[in-house]
Amino acid sequence: MTNAYLYGAPMWQGEFKASPADFKVTEELELPVADPALQQGEHQWLWVKKVGANTTFVAAQLAKFAGVHERDVSYSGLKDRHAETYQWFSVQLPGKPLLAWHELQHDEFQVMQAVIQPRKLKRGTHRANHFVIVIRAISDSEAFQQRWEQVVAGGVPNYFGEQRFGRDQQNVVMAQRWFAGLLKRRLNRNQISMYLSAARSWLFNEIVSERIAQQRLTPELGDAMMLKGSQSYFIVEQLDDTLFKRYEQGDIMLTAALPGEGAWPTQAAIAELEQAACAKAPELYQGVVKQRVEHARRPLLLSLTQPQLRWLTENSVELAFTLPRGSFATSVLRELMDESRQGN
Repeated sequence: MTNAYLYGAPMWQGEFKASPADFKVTEELELPVADPALQQGEHQWLWVKKVGANTTFVAAQLAKFAGVHERDVSYSGLKDRHAETYQWFSVQLPGKPLLAWHELQHDEFQVMQAVIQPRKLKRGTHRANHFVIVIRAISDSEAFQQRWEQVVAGGVPNYFGEQRFGRDQQNVVMAQRWFAGLLKRRLNRNQISMYLSAARSWLFNEIVSERIAQQRLTPELGDAMMLKGSQSYFIVEQLDDTLFKRYEQGDIMLTAALPGEGAWPTQAAIAELEQAACAKAPELYQGVVKQRVEHARRPLLLSLTQPQLRWLTENSVELAFTLPRGSFATSVLRELMDESRQGN
Protein backbone atom coordinates (compact mmCIF):
# COMPACT_ATOMS: atom_id res chain seq x y z
CA MET A 1 0.00 0.00 0.00
CA THR A 2 1.41 3.38 -1.05
CA ASN A 3 -0.49 6.17 0.65
CA ALA A 4 -0.76 9.62 -0.88
CA TYR A 5 1.61 12.37 0.25
CA LEU A 6 0.22 15.68 1.43
CA TYR A 7 2.94 17.77 -0.23
CA GLY A 8 4.05 15.34 -2.94
CA ALA A 9 6.59 12.55 -2.59
CA PRO A 10 9.99 13.87 -1.40
CA MET A 11 12.75 13.20 -3.90
CA TRP A 12 15.65 13.51 -1.44
CA GLN A 13 16.86 10.87 1.00
CA GLY A 14 17.92 10.67 4.60
CA GLU A 15 18.74 8.01 7.16
CA PHE A 16 17.50 7.65 10.72
CA LYS A 17 17.80 5.07 13.51
CA ALA A 18 21.51 4.66 12.81
CA SER A 19 21.51 3.92 16.57
CA PRO A 20 18.73 3.79 19.20
CA ALA A 21 19.95 7.14 20.58
CA ASP A 22 18.99 8.74 17.26
CA PHE A 23 15.31 8.02 17.97
CA LYS A 24 14.23 9.06 21.47
CA VAL A 25 10.64 8.82 22.68
CA THR A 26 9.47 10.17 26.04
CA GLU A 27 5.98 9.48 27.32
CA GLU A 28 4.15 12.53 28.65
CA LEU A 29 2.03 11.45 31.60
CA GLU A 30 1.25 13.17 34.88
CA LEU A 31 1.26 11.10 38.07
CA PRO A 32 -2.20 10.83 39.71
CA VAL A 33 -0.56 11.83 43.02
CA ALA A 34 2.53 13.94 42.44
CA ASP A 35 3.36 14.88 46.05
CA PRO A 36 5.68 12.18 47.53
CA ALA A 37 4.27 12.84 51.01
CA LEU A 38 0.78 11.86 49.84
CA GLN A 39 1.73 8.83 47.76
CA GLN A 40 0.15 5.64 49.02
CA GLY A 41 -1.61 2.58 47.63
CA GLU A 42 -0.87 -0.87 46.24
CA HIS A 43 0.53 0.06 42.83
CA GLN A 44 4.24 0.70 42.29
CA TRP A 45 4.78 2.96 39.28
CA LEU A 46 8.14 2.71 37.55
CA TRP A 47 9.76 5.23 35.19
CA VAL A 48 11.77 3.04 32.84
CA LYS A 49 14.41 3.78 30.22
CA LYS A 50 14.68 1.04 27.64
CA VAL A 51 16.98 0.54 24.65
CA GLY A 52 16.57 -2.31 22.18
CA ALA A 53 13.70 -3.97 24.05
CA ASN A 54 9.98 -3.90 23.41
CA THR A 55 7.44 -2.87 26.03
CA THR A 56 5.95 -6.33 26.61
CA PHE A 57 9.40 -7.83 27.19
CA VAL A 58 10.16 -5.23 29.86
CA ALA A 59 6.77 -5.85 31.50
CA ALA A 60 7.58 -9.57 31.72
CA GLN A 61 10.96 -8.84 33.35
CA LEU A 62 9.36 -6.51 35.90
CA ALA A 63 6.80 -9.18 36.77
CA LYS A 64 9.57 -11.76 37.22
CA PHE A 65 11.55 -9.48 39.53
CA ALA A 66 8.45 -8.68 41.61
CA GLY A 67 7.32 -12.31 41.75
CA VAL A 68 3.89 -11.59 40.24
CA HIS A 69 1.97 -12.64 37.16
CA GLU A 70 2.44 -10.57 34.00
CA ARG A 71 -1.21 -9.50 34.21
CA ASP A 72 -0.26 -7.53 37.35
CA VAL A 73 2.04 -5.31 35.29
CA SER A 74 0.53 -2.61 33.11
CA TYR A 75 1.61 0.30 30.92
CA SER A 76 -0.04 3.12 29.04
CA GLY A 77 1.33 2.50 25.55
CA LEU A 78 3.65 0.37 23.46
CA LYS A 79 6.96 1.96 22.55
CA ASP A 80 9.33 1.26 19.67
CA ARG A 81 11.93 -1.44 20.26
CA HIS A 82 14.58 0.14 18.01
CA ALA A 83 14.74 3.37 20.00
CA GLU A 84 15.68 4.92 23.32
CA THR A 85 12.38 5.28 25.13
CA TYR A 86 11.14 6.48 28.50
CA GLN A 87 7.77 5.32 29.83
CA TRP A 88 5.79 4.42 32.93
CA PHE A 89 4.87 0.91 34.09
CA SER A 90 2.83 -0.07 37.14
CA VAL A 91 3.06 -3.24 39.22
CA GLN A 92 0.29 -4.23 41.62
CA LEU A 93 1.85 -5.20 44.96
CA PRO A 94 -0.77 -4.80 47.72
CA GLY A 95 0.57 -4.33 51.23
CA LYS A 96 4.20 -4.14 50.14
CA PRO A 97 6.66 -1.25 50.43
CA LEU A 98 8.63 -0.13 47.41
CA LEU A 99 10.83 -2.92 46.15
CA ALA A 100 14.54 -2.30 45.65
CA TRP A 101 14.02 -1.71 41.96
CA HIS A 102 17.52 -0.32 41.59
CA GLU A 103 18.77 -3.87 42.09
CA LEU A 104 17.08 -4.97 38.86
CA GLN A 105 19.93 -4.84 36.38
CA HIS A 106 19.43 -5.49 32.68
CA ASP A 107 21.36 -4.53 29.55
CA GLU A 108 18.25 -3.31 27.72
CA PHE A 109 16.37 -1.33 30.37
CA GLN A 110 16.76 0.52 33.66
CA VAL A 111 14.26 1.55 36.35
CA MET A 112 14.96 5.27 36.77
CA GLN A 113 12.32 6.08 39.40
CA ALA A 114 9.78 4.21 41.56
CA VAL A 115 6.76 5.67 43.38
CA ILE A 116 3.66 4.39 45.15
CA GLN A 117 0.31 5.28 43.57
CA PRO A 118 -3.33 4.51 44.46
CA ARG A 119 -4.40 3.36 40.99
CA LYS A 120 -3.27 0.99 38.28
CA LEU A 121 -1.77 2.52 35.15
CA LYS A 122 -4.27 1.92 32.35
CA ARG A 123 -3.79 1.80 28.59
CA GLY A 124 -4.05 5.18 26.90
CA THR A 125 -3.42 7.18 30.08
CA HIS A 126 -0.58 9.26 28.66
CA ARG A 127 -1.60 12.30 26.64
CA ALA A 128 1.31 12.53 24.22
CA ASN A 129 4.79 11.39 23.23
CA HIS A 130 7.79 13.67 22.76
CA PHE A 131 10.26 12.72 20.03
CA VAL A 132 13.88 13.70 19.46
CA ILE A 133 15.07 12.28 16.14
CA VAL A 134 18.40 12.58 14.39
CA ILE A 135 18.40 12.25 10.60
CA ARG A 136 21.72 11.80 8.82
CA ALA A 137 23.02 11.77 5.25
CA ILE A 138 20.33 14.15 3.97
CA SER A 139 20.89 14.42 0.22
CA ASP A 140 19.30 17.88 -0.18
CA SER A 141 19.42 19.97 2.98
CA GLU A 142 17.69 22.99 1.46
CA ALA A 143 14.74 20.92 0.21
CA PHE A 144 14.54 19.20 3.60
CA GLN A 145 14.39 22.55 5.41
CA GLN A 146 11.63 23.79 3.11
CA ARG A 147 9.60 20.62 3.58
CA TRP A 148 10.02 20.84 7.36
CA GLU A 149 8.56 24.34 7.28
CA GLN A 150 5.59 23.03 5.26
CA VAL A 151 5.03 20.22 7.74
CA VAL A 152 5.17 22.56 10.73
CA ALA A 153 2.68 24.93 9.09
CA GLY A 154 0.22 22.39 7.66
CA GLY A 155 0.72 19.11 9.48
CA VAL A 156 0.91 15.65 7.91
CA PRO A 157 -1.55 12.84 7.14
CA ASN A 158 -2.43 11.06 10.36
CA TYR A 159 -1.57 7.65 8.93
CA PHE A 160 -1.04 4.62 11.10
CA GLY A 161 2.61 3.62 10.80
CA GLU A 162 3.91 0.43 9.22
CA GLN A 163 4.61 -1.04 12.66
CA ARG A 164 0.84 -1.32 13.15
CA PHE A 165 0.71 -3.80 10.26
CA GLY A 166 3.69 -5.96 11.25
CA ARG A 167 6.68 -7.11 9.27
CA ASP A 168 5.73 -7.49 5.60
CA GLN A 169 2.18 -6.52 6.65
CA GLN A 170 1.67 -9.89 8.30
CA ASN A 171 -0.93 -8.57 10.75
CA VAL A 172 -3.15 -7.57 7.82
CA VAL A 173 -2.57 -10.92 6.10
CA MET A 174 -3.48 -12.76 9.29
CA ALA A 175 -6.59 -10.61 9.71
CA GLN A 176 -7.68 -11.53 6.18
CA ARG A 177 -7.11 -15.22 6.86
CA TRP A 178 -8.98 -15.01 10.17
CA PHE A 179 -11.95 -13.24 8.61
CA ALA A 180 -12.01 -15.86 5.83
CA GLY A 181 -12.06 -18.70 8.35
CA LEU A 182 -8.69 -20.05 7.22
CA LEU A 183 -7.01 -20.14 10.63
CA LYS A 184 -7.13 -23.54 12.27
CA ARG A 185 -5.98 -22.43 15.69
CA ARG A 186 -8.02 -20.44 18.18
CA LEU A 187 -6.85 -16.85 18.61
CA ASN A 188 -6.20 -15.39 22.03
CA ARG A 189 -7.43 -11.96 23.11
CA ASN A 190 -4.21 -10.17 22.21
CA GLN A 191 -4.14 -11.66 18.70
CA ILE A 192 -7.76 -10.72 18.08
CA SER A 193 -7.09 -7.16 19.22
CA MET A 194 -3.95 -6.92 17.06
CA TYR A 195 -5.60 -8.22 13.89
CA LEU A 196 -8.71 -6.08 14.31
CA SER A 197 -6.56 -3.03 14.92
CA ALA A 198 -4.47 -3.74 11.83
CA ALA A 199 -7.57 -4.15 9.67
CA ARG A 200 -9.22 -0.94 10.86
CA SER A 201 -5.95 0.99 10.58
CA TRP A 202 -5.49 -0.22 7.00
CA LEU A 203 -8.99 0.96 6.09
CA PHE A 204 -8.44 4.31 7.82
CA ASN A 205 -5.24 4.85 5.84
CA GLU A 206 -7.09 4.03 2.61
CA ILE A 207 -9.71 6.67 3.40
CA VAL A 208 -7.14 9.32 4.31
CA SER A 209 -5.06 8.56 1.23
CA GLU A 210 -8.07 8.83 -1.07
CA ARG A 211 -9.14 12.14 0.40
CA ILE A 212 -5.64 13.58 0.08
CA ALA A 213 -5.34 12.28 -3.48
CA GLN A 214 -8.53 14.16 -4.32
CA GLN A 215 -7.27 17.27 -2.47
CA ARG A 216 -10.47 17.52 -0.44
CA LEU A 217 -8.89 19.00 2.65
CA THR A 218 -11.44 21.58 3.78
CA PRO A 219 -14.80 20.93 5.44
CA GLU A 220 -17.62 19.74 3.21
CA LEU A 221 -21.29 19.05 3.79
CA GLY A 222 -21.61 15.71 5.55
CA ASP A 223 -18.16 15.85 7.15
CA ALA A 224 -17.65 14.66 10.71
CA MET A 225 -15.70 17.42 12.48
CA MET A 226 -13.92 16.56 15.73
CA LEU A 227 -13.51 19.08 18.52
CA LYS A 228 -9.85 19.65 19.41
CA GLY A 229 -8.81 17.79 22.55
CA SER A 230 -11.79 15.45 22.58
CA GLN A 231 -13.35 12.50 20.79
CA SER A 232 -16.61 14.37 20.25
CA TYR A 233 -17.63 15.27 16.72
CA PHE A 234 -20.53 16.81 14.84
CA ILE A 235 -21.78 16.51 11.26
CA VAL A 236 -21.49 19.53 8.97
CA GLU A 237 -24.97 20.52 7.88
CA GLN A 238 -24.14 24.06 6.76
CA LEU A 239 -21.00 25.69 5.38
CA ASP A 240 -20.43 29.20 6.68
CA ASP A 241 -17.65 31.59 7.65
CA THR A 242 -17.79 30.58 11.30
CA LEU A 243 -17.17 26.93 10.46
CA PHE A 244 -14.21 27.69 8.19
CA LYS A 245 -12.74 30.10 10.73
CA ARG A 246 -12.91 27.48 13.47
CA TYR A 247 -11.24 25.01 11.11
CA GLU A 248 -8.45 27.40 10.18
CA GLN A 249 -7.82 28.16 13.85
CA GLY A 250 -7.57 24.44 14.66
CA ASP A 251 -10.59 24.40 16.96
CA ILE A 252 -12.19 21.65 14.87
CA MET A 253 -10.57 18.96 12.71
CA LEU A 254 -11.51 16.86 9.71
CA THR A 255 -11.83 13.17 10.53
CA ALA A 256 -11.76 9.84 8.75
CA ALA A 257 -13.45 6.61 9.73
CA LEU A 258 -12.13 3.82 11.87
CA PRO A 259 -14.79 1.56 10.35
CA GLY A 260 -17.15 -0.60 12.37
CA GLU A 261 -20.73 -1.71 12.56
CA GLY A 262 -23.73 0.60 12.43
CA ALA A 263 -24.68 3.52 10.24
CA TRP A 264 -21.94 5.81 8.91
CA PRO A 265 -22.14 9.20 10.65
CA THR A 266 -20.79 11.01 7.60
CA GLN A 267 -23.24 11.98 4.88
CA ALA A 268 -23.50 12.81 1.20
CA ALA A 269 -20.33 12.76 -0.92
CA ILE A 270 -18.03 12.29 2.10
CA ALA A 271 -19.82 9.09 3.13
CA GLU A 272 -19.55 7.88 -0.47
CA LEU A 273 -15.81 8.58 -0.53
CA GLU A 274 -15.20 6.72 2.73
CA GLN A 275 -17.30 3.73 1.73
CA ALA A 276 -15.65 3.56 -1.71
CA ALA A 277 -12.21 3.52 -0.06
CA CYS A 278 -13.27 0.64 2.19
CA ALA A 279 -14.66 -1.21 -0.81
CA LYS A 280 -11.08 -1.57 -2.06
CA ALA A 281 -10.54 -4.09 0.77
CA PRO A 282 -14.01 -5.66 1.22
CA GLU A 283 -12.74 -8.66 3.16
CA LEU A 284 -11.24 -6.37 5.80
CA TYR A 285 -14.28 -4.12 6.06
CA GLN A 286 -16.79 -6.96 6.21
CA GLY A 287 -14.63 -8.79 8.73
CA VAL A 288 -14.47 -5.77 11.03
CA VAL A 289 -18.23 -5.28 10.84
CA LYS A 290 -18.84 -8.97 11.51
CA GLN A 291 -16.76 -8.71 14.68
CA ARG A 292 -19.15 -5.95 15.82
CA VAL A 293 -16.45 -3.35 16.33
CA GLU A 294 -17.91 0.08 16.99
CA HIS A 295 -17.42 2.77 14.33
CA ALA A 296 -15.07 5.54 15.52
CA ARG A 297 -13.45 8.69 14.14
CA ARG A 298 -9.81 9.83 14.03
CA PRO A 299 -8.36 13.16 12.88
CA LEU A 300 -7.45 13.18 9.20
CA LEU A 301 -4.36 15.35 9.69
CA LEU A 302 -1.72 15.43 12.41
CA SER A 303 -0.18 18.63 13.78
CA LEU A 304 3.20 18.86 15.49
CA THR A 305 3.44 20.74 18.76
CA GLN A 306 6.66 22.30 20.07
CA PRO A 307 8.45 21.65 16.75
CA GLN A 308 12.16 22.38 16.70
CA LEU A 309 14.90 21.81 14.12
CA ARG A 310 18.64 22.01 14.77
CA TRP A 311 21.25 21.35 12.11
CA LEU A 312 24.10 19.25 13.51
CA THR A 313 26.17 19.28 10.32
CA GLU A 314 25.53 20.32 6.73
CA ASN A 315 23.51 17.16 6.12
CA SER A 316 22.51 15.96 9.59
CA VAL A 317 19.65 17.38 11.62
CA GLU A 318 17.98 16.91 14.99
CA LEU A 319 14.19 17.24 15.07
CA ALA A 320 12.10 17.57 18.21
CA PHE A 321 8.29 17.55 18.38
CA THR A 322 5.36 16.23 20.37
CA LEU A 323 2.49 14.15 18.99
CA PRO A 324 -0.79 13.03 20.60
CA ARG A 325 -0.85 9.43 21.81
CA GLY A 326 -1.73 6.97 19.11
CA SER A 327 0.03 9.01 16.42
CA PHE A 328 3.16 7.89 14.59
CA ALA A 329 6.40 9.78 14.13
CA THR A 330 6.93 7.75 10.95
CA SER A 331 3.96 9.60 9.46
CA VAL A 332 5.96 12.80 9.92
CA LEU A 333 9.20 11.33 8.59
CA ARG A 334 7.66 9.95 5.39
CA GLU A 335 6.66 13.49 4.38
CA LEU A 336 10.18 14.76 5.11
CA MET A 337 12.26 12.34 3.04
CA ASP A 338 12.22 9.36 0.71
CA GLU A 339 11.28 6.29 2.73
CA SER A 340 13.44 3.92 0.71
CA ARG A 341 16.61 4.80 2.64
CA GLN A 342 15.19 5.26 6.12
CA GLY A 343 16.82 3.20 8.83
CA ASN A 344 15.25 0.00 10.14
